[in-house]
Amino acid sequence: MRNHHNDHVGNGVDCGNVMSHFPMSKHQQVSTRQFLPRTISAAIQALLLSGAIATLNLSYSVSAYAADSQVHAYNLPAGSLEDSLNALAKQSGITLTFDPALVKGKTVPAINSQLSRQLVLQRLLEGTGLEPITQDGAIVIKRIAIVNKADTLPEVAVSAAASQLPGDISKPYAGGQVARGAKLGVLGERDMMDTPFAVTSYTAKTIQNQQAQSVADLVANDASIRNVDPSNSGYSNFFNIRGFLLGNGSIALNGLYGIAPNNQSTVIGIERVEVLKGPAAFLYGISPSGTGGAINLVTKRADDQPLTQLTTSYISDSQIGQQMDIGRRFGENKEFGVRANVLYRGGDTAVDDQSQRLRTGTLGLDYRGDRVRLSMDYGYQEINTDRANSTISAATGVPVADIPNANKSYASPWNKVELRDSYGMLRGEFDITPDLNIYVAGGKSHTDWKQILDFGSSMQTNGNFLNRSQLNYTGIDRTTAELGIRSQFETGPIHHQVVLNATTYEAVRTSVGSIQLGSRQSNIYNPSFNAQPVIPSLSRKKASDTDFYGYAIADTLSILDDRIQLTLGLRQQEIKAENYNIVTGATTSEYRESALTPSVSIVVKPVSNVSLYGNYIEALQQGTTVGATYNNSGQVLSPYVSKQHEVGAKVDWGKLAATLSVFHITQASAIANTATNTFTVDGEQRNRGIELNVFGEPWQGIRFLGGIMLLDADLTKTANGINNGNMATGAARTNITFGGEWDTGFLDNLTLNARVNYTSKQYADAGNTQSLDSWTTLDIGARYLTMVASGQMLTLRANIRNLFEENYWTTFPGAGTLNRSDPRTLLLSATIDF
Repeated sequence: MRNHHNDHVGNGVDCGNVMSHFPMSKHQQVSTRQFLPRTISAAIQALLLSGAIATLNLSYSVSAYAADSQVHAYNLPAGSLEDSLNALAKQSGITLTFDPALVKGKTVPAINSQLSRQLVLQRLLEGTGLEPITQDGAIVIKRIAIVNKADTLPEVAVSAAASQLPGDISKPYAGGQVARGAKLGVLGERDMMDTPFAVTSYTAKTIQNQQAQSVADLVANDASIRNVDPSNSGYSNFFNIRGFLLGNGSIALNGLYGIAPNNQSTVIGIERVEVLKGPAAFLYGISPSGTGGAINLVTKRADDQPLTQLTTSYISDSQIGQQMDIGRRFGENKEFGVRANVLYRGGDTAVDDQSQRLRTGTLGLDYRGDRVRLSMDYGYQEINTDRANSTISAATGVPVADIPNANKSYASPWNKVELRDSYGMLRGEFDITPDLNIYVAGGKSHTDWKQILDFGSSMQTNGNFLNRSQLNYTGIDRTTAELGIRSQFETGPIHHQVVLNATTYEAVRTSVGSIQLGSRQSNIYNPSFNAQPVIPSLSRKKASDTDFYGYAIADTLSILDDRIQLTLGLRQQEIKAENYNIVTGATTSEYRESALTPSVSIVVKPVSNVSLYGNYIEALQQGTTVGATYNNSGQVLSPYVSKQHEVGAKVDWGKLAATLSVFHITQASAIANTATNTFTVDGEQRNRGIELNVFGEPWQGIRFLGGIMLLDADLTKTANGINNGNMATGAARTNITFGGEWDTGFLDNLTLNARVNYTSKQYADAGNTQSLDSWTTLDIGARYLTMVASGQMLTLRANIRNLFEENYWTTFPGAGTLNRSDPRTLLLSATIDF
């Protein structure tokens, strides 16, 4: 057994090796004519609900903007810059903060005239090397950033557009919630307008302001992504992206799979969370767990300015946490950097009688020279969850029971999961010439995974189910590396960016097997528990060995000042997998498969702020090893290739950006047949959809983030055609997520936010007889920025997720197992910068 999906998808497979989808559906189909009006109506209602605060208070934001440029009489004496800034703060009523060391020894002339606030600041800071930065309604005085030579050297004598510079790409877009660009594996870092895929890059500011605890909290901002597990009260995360499953084991760290924690990735020490939707094996290599998309974590690096930041947090019901973030740079040109983050949090969760303890730390070291850039990352994460919840499945042909309150548990009180992850990686880049660069990266990770859990099956409409307790101790050792060379040159009017890349990934899994601890009948509304078992002393044996290899070549050809960019690529991919008998060590099953997969993409910019794009991409995916609870246990399902066609448009209005995408994805389908108790490949799943995503700050103090996805996910080519045309499991037709922030005009430095999430009905079985109700949740929050007596900036935050405590089932695509939603959760935090 591996985790709560072991009943359905895998003995000998880690969280990064779950098949990317397993449809199950059948019910009377909703026609397109019926579907579109209802979905459009639901979208309009949800968008109106989320934007109500911002719309009603637009006048306040406009007033605040006008106040910033309004002329006032100022009387600032000549003398020290520190005294003048303090006088400005008093006379204008603004919150202004600065490090005394930055202004020490600087003098300014007197100002006695009627000026705007912006002009006064401009005059005071002229020639000082300092600049004013607006941060959550306050003004922070900082040193003007100096562009490092290493950042600009590769661009010398190159006709690339300014938007391609690394400093511009990592820069936050208007509103600060997302970055302008993202890292695209073999294609390198690209601006959003030069990216032929649907990509969103969430910033550290969003992580802090939304009080995100894990990657699951960040991807919840995207309408095309739904969390299958409870985001934090559970012990692992799975994501439903465009209707396909992606496991947490497929989260990359700085571009490499197999380094980030296997089950749940916290976002401590993370600067950006980059999300690419759709198959991405050409860009990153073979995904260990699914082809729904790719998620890449970019680690924090020390800034030129020293950083010491302390955050105290509270999560209902009684989890208290302390986090420290420290960054320093050293050397004559600040070429050496150190960034360290530590976090401890523990206490009761929002689920009754459930507790969780988290201990984690990260260390990032880097060196930036003229031609050489080096970095090292190390991390440790420990999550212990008492009375952890797991999955449950409904009996064949029986309607799914109404979900119980999410803050009540039907798991035995002695259930627990203990996870320990340690990982490290090295990366180096060397500029041979301004136009030729080589890079190499590698890393290792180790996971210790101990769990004693109840798994539910055969659930009846009245809530009765069979409760089975199981034990498993698992170890996962992953080793991964990549090597590449980039070059750019011109052939006549055509500019080329060529890359050669090789990747390797190995995951060795050890296990004690699935140990049955007893079973009994129970009820989800009135549970009865198995007696607490005596845990035997067991040692792990080798259970599986999985190897991925890949070689890729890509050329991006651009003309007319990058207004037309064509990317052509090929990746040779190979999978080798072996499973072993943990008692005898004998090989029980194995396979080796390879495929040459192409990728073609194009970006056309008819005008400067519009990008039209299209892509065709294929991805080889490992087949699943069938779990121990099925009659065909140990069978290795065949690898498969998923294919995506996508076209879209991106518009950048400067303060607001939008992406419209239309996609068509096909891949093999695997189904759990409860009648025969087998798990087999059956036909194909075809997902077609439309996405609209928006983000930015169209008016000062009003920010938007979210969108809508309309999805048509059908089963085709099924055995005897029995499920042809049915909806794939876990694939809702309408998904909406839309959030807004408003810097209030009635109280300086106070920001309010809200987000609405809507998902329409979906199915838990291939026959479409077991439907799951639609659901709508509302999240709200506020933050306030103030200066404490000692001069430090203090940020207070409060968020309530699932305000009205909506309870709903989620389902794992294909497996048909069910999980419960998160209960209403209160999050509080206070952050102070020293």
